[in-house]
Amino acid sequence: MPVTVAVALGLTIPAAAESPERVASALAAKRLLLVLDNCEHVIEAAARMAEALLRATPYARVLATSREPLRAPGEYVYRVLSLEVPAEGTEDREDLLDAAAVKLFVARARAVELRFSPDARTVAISGAVCRRLDGIPLAIELAAARTATLGLEELAARLDDRFRLLTGGHRTALPRHQTLRATLDWSYELLPALERTVLHRLAIFAGGFTLEAASAVATTADLDAPAVVDSVTNLAAKSLVVVEMGGAVTRYRLLETTRAYALEKLTASGELAEVGRRHAEYYRDLFERAETELETRTTVEWLAAYGKQIDDVRAALDWAFSSSRDIAVGVALTIAAVPLWTHLSLMDECRRGVEHALASLGPAASRDQRREMQLLAALGAALLFTKGAVPATRSAFAGALEIADRLDDTDYRLRALWGLWVDRMNSGDVRQAMALAETFSRAAASSTDPLASRSVIG
Repeated sequence: MPVTVAVALGLTIPAAAESPERVASALAAKRLLLVLDNCEHVIEAAARMAEALLRATPYARVLATSREPLRAPGEYVYRVLSLEVPAEGTEDREDLLDAAAVKLFVARARAVELRFSPDARTVAISGAVCRRLDGIPLAIELAAARTATLGLEELAARLDDRFRLLTGGHRTALPRHQTLRATLDWSYELLPALERTVLHRLAIFAGGFTLEAASAVATTADLDAPAVVDSVTNLAAKSLVVVEMGGAVTRYRLLETTRAYALEKLTASGELAEVGRRHAEYYRDLFERAETELETRTTVEWLAAYGKQIDDVRAALDWAFSSSRDIAVGVALTIAAVPLWTHLSLMDECRRGVEHALASLGPAASRDQRREMQLLAALGAALLFTKGAVPATRSAFAGALEIADRLDDTDYRLRALWGLWVDRMNSGDVRQAMALAETFSRAAASSTDPLASRSVIG
């Protein structure tokens, strides 16, 4: 670093004597701005150079660009964010074109193909591509260059394979700027081994996560929770983890492109199955606890705390019922997720999830009756909201009631009776509905739950 700075500034200092302090001393009377561009690979040397120069002269300023702060005295950090992308659901052509990422995409696409026309459909697809690329300028430029040979729709369809697709940067660019993979390789290879491990384990999260969640998933016998927390904060400082401030709890996430890269590393490490298991178990436990809060928190508060977890619930269920298979965890998580689906009004998704879990239970003789009862009650509720009074709805609630009677479970007896009562009322069968209401009343009277008289499904 001292040699490079000395040469750039035309200083004549014997090479053997060059040090940050010696170079800074030679510049003591000068007014200058020293730019250390892309210095993350020599971050410690850059910090020493900056500190020495600022101590030697009050007239000097240092501008350093890096994936992480220098952490030198007197440093002010300005984070350069990705380009603005249009919000999900934006349809107006002018609003889409106002987003900086779309402006860049359209400009670069027209540079390689003059016939590229930013009509309403083209701009909408361009916006979706920019969102998936997280507004990263290099990724957008590489993608736009591909429109000349692939076309826009084919490009959008192939983004799952973005690291093979997004190549062919400028011939004069540094190697790490010629492909998307090379750019991420550059950042990844600069990480200490511990931070690499934590980064690829964090890739299991489909959405945002807390430090508690990161610790639960990334901690192992040879990597304790405090080390995980330190690594997450270090990765955030290096711009590989995004910090989402707001609310009582700080959340973190990986950009989609970073996550796709880290997932490859996780798969190659051989840890995918074990990390996937810890991830699914964490969300099972989280939502089993969350269910107990339904009666003590308002819906708004509950959804603020748990609503953002839906993507990770989906990812955990996909893992549990995949070839990795942990049916017990998948079934338990499905049951625990029913209140989340219900409060998000995702009843079709709830029905499909519960049906999948029921189908995974195996032969009737070997089934866990309590789990089956819980799934049947949830299925009845989901069917009631999505299909109404159909035979499948009555069958699900009747099955839940039969098992509840067998297990003498008052809570699920009440849930099933309530569902059957609603089904009969919706069908206009008032006589049967009255009989069910009387049975419900007798069962509620024997319950120790003070809220039993207004049983809640889900």
